[in-house]
Amino acid sequence: KKVKEEGEASDAAVKKKKKAATADGEKAEKGTKKKKVKSGLGEKGLMEAVAVQEEGAITVKEEPEKKEEVPVEDGPTDEEVAKAAAMKKEKEAAREALKEAVAKPELSRLEQAIEKAKKAELEAKDLAAAEKALSVERLKQEARGKLRDAEDSGNVDKLKAAMEEAMTAGLDASELKHVKDLLDAAESKEKVEAALRTAVQERNVHDLKFAIPQAKESGIDAKLISEAEEVLRLEEPKMKAREQLQEATTHVSKAALQAAIQAAKDAGLEASEFVKAEALLKKEEQKEKLMKEVNAALADSQQVDMKSIDSLREMKDKLQTALKAALEAGVPEADLVPIDQRRKKLHNAVEDLKGSIRVFCRVRPLSKKETGQGDTSICEAVDQMTVKVKDEQFLFDAVFTPGTQDEVFEDCRDLVQSAADGYNVTMFAYGQTGAGKTFTMYGTKGNEGTAPRTIQEIFKVTQQGSDRFEYTVVGSMLELYCNAVVDLLSKGNPSQSKAKLNIRQEKNGNVAVEGLTEEECKNADELMNLLERGNDQRTVAATAMNSESSRSHLILIIKIISVNKETKEVLKGKMLMCDLAGSERLKRSEVTDHQQTEAIAINKSLTALGDVIEALTKGGKGVVPYRNHKLTLLMQDSLGG
Repeated sequence: KKVKEEGEASDAAVKKKKKAATADGEKAEKGTKKKKVKSGLGEKGLMEAVAVQEEGAITVKEEPEKKEEVPVEDGPTDEEVAKAAAMKKEKEAAREALKEAVAKPELSRLEQAIEKAKKAELEAKDLAAAEKALSVERLKQEARGKLRDAEDSGNVDKLKAAMEEAMTAGLDASELKHVKDLLDAAESKEKVEAALRTAVQERNVHDLKFAIPQAKESGIDAKLISEAEEVLRLEEPKMKAREQLQEATTHVSKAALQAAIQAAKDAGLEASEFVKAEALLKKEEQKEKLMKEVNAALADSQQVDMKSIDSLREMKDKLQTALKAALEAGVPEADLVPIDQRRKKLHNAVEDLKGSIRVFCRVRPLSKKETGQGDTSICEAVDQMTVKVKDEQFLFDAVFTPGTQDEVFEDCRDLVQSAADGYNVTMFAYGQTGAGKTFTMYGTKGNEGTAPRTIQEIFKVTQQGSDRFEYTVVGSMLELYCNAVVDLLSKGNPSQSKAKLNIRQEKNGNVAVEGLTEEECKNADELMNLLERGNDQRTVAATAMNSESSRSHLILIIKIISVNKETKEVLKGKMLMCDLAGSERLKRSEVTDHQQTEAIAINKSLTALGDVIEALTKGGKGVVPYRNHKLTLLMQDSLGG
């Protein structure tokens, strides 16, 4: 019995375990399905888990939940920012014009203001008040026209109807007083005669046209009527000629002005009445003449020798002269786009012939320390392009021994115009530590170097072009220190200096530094202040070769964005000015520890720059290794890339 009971108990236990296992299995299966959603195991992973579960207990290792990456869109480009700024100014000017036109409503002024506002893409709500005022003015203008027609007809009833319509349109009482006087005069013979005499005396065509029929109906003296008709015969052509002159001087064209002036002469108008039209005609003829000269210069430029610097310079100056004269005469900007583009092309062809990569050599004088040690100079200038070192001669684009700061900058001055024309330019100083690179690039107070002089030239060029272009000048400054990009305008600022700067190339080929501080500079003083703030943050250290050796590459980036005021064309140029860290041999500079790491990083970057320059001078054959270092990657769009 005991054995039987134990067997039954065993069977019951087995059934209970199976039931529990089934329940656990269902529970585990549900849990697994839930994990599919949470962990992202996928269908295959889920099937494997269920298969293992049927054999026994399993442990599923959940993969960390992957958050969906939201693509970060690029911010607006500098061109878009400049264009937006120009559009903003245009909209503000359009709003101001609308306010003035509404405050002093006049048909042509309102029409011009509304046209300007629509061109500036103002919203409908901004136009509402002006369009309402324009609607009112058009009704008034229509009423004025009907009044004139009614006066000319000499019909009292028609004039009365026109006056009622004018009052409904809201014409001022002062404008209607004259019409009211005419209607009053028509009520008696004495008043009719007085009105006729006044019209003859004032030689008013509209009044004569109304008064003569009234005088005939009232039986006024025929002699007076005859006199009035003669005055009308003489004055009506003059009135029409004046109206034609008004139209021609408002909507200017050569043909309309010629016709109006001839009509004025035929009608016997005084010369003083069409002197304005003659001046405008002379201006239009001058425009026509200058456009012929522009087109002739443009045609001649197609035949210029593109390999001769002198020929290119001469043709560029000829185009510039023709362009300037045409602009001063009032030729529309849109008509001059071809010659302006050709001028830019020739200007940069000159620069390219000088060398897309130009190398100047500047030999500094010996220092007091060097002369005290008995050192002597081994460099000798053979001519303006050749320097002799011992028995070897080296050819450069220019040689300065040492030359003045102004002389050095003079050969770089035209590059500013290239940047203003929308091209990218790089200037950098290269040489061993203590060679005078920083002095050449930045100089001292009262003896400024290339960078400060470039800043002054930028604002000189933009000022000269301010009649045609809306300029935006943006500056930034960074250093490349041990292969790390450092924002010098935020260095030392705890809230900004930790931000990582990334160099990337945009779709249009432009190089951008993400997170770099950029400041718009309205004048040369603001950009100079930016330069000084950045210079103060540069990393320097003492070595055996230089007491203040630059331990980083210092880079000033100046962007010049221009928006043509008439055509809205946007151009973006960039000047990248780099004071490279000094190249040096570790043994000679006697640096140790961290400074040794700095020196290795400097030499590595300069080697990468040398590789890029060498590749570029081979005429674009093969791959230019811009990506070998951050320094060359940063220069890519301004160094032949």
